[in-house]
Amino acid sequence: MPYGEGALPPSHFTPTASLARFFTAPGNRVRVRRRFCVWRLPSGVHGSIAWGKATDEDVIEMCEVFDAVMHSPIAHQPSIMDIRAVESVSVVAFDRLMETLTERRPAWRPRAGRQAILHGATFPAALVLGALQIAAADYPLEVFEHEREAFAWAGAPAAQREVAALRASLLEPPDIVRRVRVALAEHDAPLSLRGLSRSLGVSPRSLQRHLATAGSSVRAERTAHVVARAERLLAGTDLDLAAIAAMLGLSSAGHLVSLFRAERQTTPDAWRRAAR
Repeated sequence: MPYGEGALPPSHFTPTASLARFFTAPGNRVRVRRRFCVWRLPSGVHGSIAWGKATDEDVIEMCEVFDAVMHSPIAHQPSIMDIRAVESVSVVAFDRLMETLTERRPAWRPRAGRQAILHGATFPAALVLGALQIAAADYPLEVFEHEREAFAWAGAPAAQREVAALRASLLEPPDIVRRVRVALAEHDAPLSLRGLSRSLGVSPRSLQRHLATAGSSVRAERTAHVVARAERLLAGTDLDLAAIAAMLGLSSAGHLVSLFRAERQTTPDAWRRAAR
């Protein structure tokens, strides 16, 4: 089972609950939505990953995010759009995508940096690719089938490994697991079963049943979420264990030590030394 915090491996990307923080907070950042995410790296490259069956609502939200990116400080940076995992696009969603891309092209084009499109040999991906090539005909856009070539063209070959890990963490878990992890990532305080159920719009019993079918549980996801946050705090700050435990909603530094011994077979201090 992949790591917990927003389905992201520790020390790679930090989920953000708002676009404002996505653009301004330091470090590797990702904003995860229902069927796509946007990510950025401090090295000066950003991108998006799309998956699943895109609806009109998904396309509306995606275009709103793209518009925000185009009016942000990172707009001019090279970007990589990964559409390899798109399973289908509804007719309404496709029309909406074409309409929005065409309508906003005059505003977006002067701001856009180099754009790489990663696509797979599937009909949905080809459909989206065709829309992008038609509506964005005068953009600095190139099409690739392989990650290495796309990241090299964008001038960010070193980013390939980090983004590949992000993609795997988002696409490998079942949908219910991914949704739970995103919900946990968007709340600073640990969510109870009832709070998590309310956030996802399902009953507690249904949530437990769906997670069990996926080979997980609320307890397992919450534990992985807390451990992943602890690892980031240990690696990225000099906070003592008591402060970190308090930030994670744990009762004491001893609770944090016990958690690490159970989940990582080491202590937080030993993990911090190894990470540094």
